Amino acid sequence: MNKIESVLFDNFIIGDNSPTLIMGVLNLSPESFYKSSIYETFESIREAALKMISSGALILDVGARSTAPKSPVISVDEERNRLEPILEKLCEILPDNLLLSVDTQFARIAQAAYRIASRYNKRMILNDVSGLTTDPDLINFITKNNIPLILMASKDKPGDLLTIDEIIQQLRSKIQLLNDRGYDEKKIIIDPGIGHWVKDKTYQYDLKIIANLEKLRTLQKPILIALSRKSFIGEVLEIPDPEDRLMGSLCATAVSVFNGAHIVRTHDVNKKLKDIVKMAEAIRRSR
Repeated sequence: MNKIESVLFDNFIIGDNSPTLIMGVLNLSPESFYKSSIYETFESIREAALKMISSGALILDVGARSTAPKSPVISVDEERNRLEPILEKLCEILPDNLLLSVDTQFARIAQAAYRIASRYNKRMILNDVSGLTTDPDLINFITKNNIPLILMASKDKPGDLLTIDEIIQQLRSKIQLLNDRGYDEKKIIIDPGIGHWVKDKTYQYDLKIIANLEKLRTLQKPILIALSRKSFIGEVLEIPDPEDRLMGSLCATAVSVFNGAHIVRTHDVNKKLKDIVKMAEAIRRSR
């Protein structure tokens, strides 16, 4: 099978020939399932962001709406009010080589974030967990502005696909849709959607998706894995509190990188995580 390579920006290439990237999570939503990942003041966000960057993160994923199951629903206005002032200040301090990922399902939020990022000459990518199903206007927005996209496998609601075959089929359909609209598919990153997003998606499905992650290579797109401290880890290890799931997260991350993940989205950006990713990547390359 051909090597996977995507050109997100002129000088930023991601794929088989590049190191696995670490994406640090910055939550601005107090509803988020992992309370230690929530930053409610700019000083705490600034400190966390700079620490993640110094520990190896090349992407920061900023989101102001919790997408965890059973989280309270907030308005688009509330999401924007949470995101805009923090993003403005973040852009003032972030280094130029960093990629800024905005986690949203709504065109209005993406447009506001893009205006801020552009004003500071920051490179922005869009992370839509709904797979462009929540707001059809997002397709027009990313196509018009040539914005790189993290496309999560979703059909009717975020993360509702159960098997790797369903995931591949839906992602292929969305990639074709974007291609038909004139979008540069070299800017697409795919995400299989790990997590208990819907009632039917029990932890066994997540385990099988991770075990079969390499099958996603048929789509010829870089693969992002987002499993940090999620419920399937708690189910397997019988650990109900996300605060205590670090070791399970690190183990699942190592397996995912070995099975082909090009980006790891995590709450825990530190030397342990960096070493685990590098080691798993080295073993994968030895094949």
